Parts: sequence; C-alpha cells; structure tokens
Amino acid sequence: MEKKIKCLRRKCTVCGESIRIKVYPDKHHHPHYYYGKIKLPIKGTGEYKEIETTKIGRHKIKVVKWTGKEKEVEDWECNDCYEEAMHEDWLEQLLEKLYGKKCKEYEKGCACCQAWSVYETIVNHNRGKL
Repeated sequence: MEKKIKCLRRKCTVCGESIRIKVYPDKHHHPHYYYGKIKLPIKGTGEYKEIETTKIGRHKIKVVKWTGKEKEVEDWECNDCYEEAMHEDWLEQLLEKLYGKKCKEYEKGCACCQAWSVYETIVNHNRGKL
C-alpha cells in the first residue's frame, strides 16, 4: 500500500500569512521551514511581570515572565520570511567583516556608524517601517 503525502495549513509565526506544507511519508516537508513547538501567551489571561534587569552594553534590559496561560503552537516560517532573515544575516556579517561591530553610540563622520545606519534603513524599509 502506497503512503500518501499529507497537506497541512499553518500560519507563518513571523508574518502571519497562511502557508501550505506538504509532508511526505518519510517525514520530510516542503517548501517551508519548521523549528519545533513554542509557547505563546494567551491574551487576557495574565501579564508580564518584571523579574530582574540585566545590562547589555550600555543598555539596561528588563527581564519579564508571563504570568498567564500559554498555548503551544508549531513554529513555521514561510519562504519569504526565511529568505529575508538570511539576507539580513549575510549583510550583518559583511558589515562586521568590513567595518567591525556596530559602535555603542552613533558618531557623525564615523564610517562604521554610517554603514550600520544604511543597514538599519534597509531593514526598516523591508519590514515596512519607513
């Protein structure tokens, strides 16, 4: 008896678009990317409580914990979101190789600062924030 290909419908956890996935009898899938299961907070069941603060560089970051209920979902990423992340990662690595890590504070006239500023403009444009 021949095993059948399963077709799944899921949502991309990055952009929220509906995606269709083919799962083959040997368990491999095509064409999207699966990262396992993640827990997401259920709105209206709790709140984020600050449990500590930490310092990253010159920035203080609040560490929070969700107090409410959570649901477990499959973490799928569509091809477009995956490709965008790969391009951003490639550009980050190239900038670090050519200019070094991003400066802690922006300084006018600094080539490194200008390069990272262009990077941020590109990323924000691609994400529709400009």
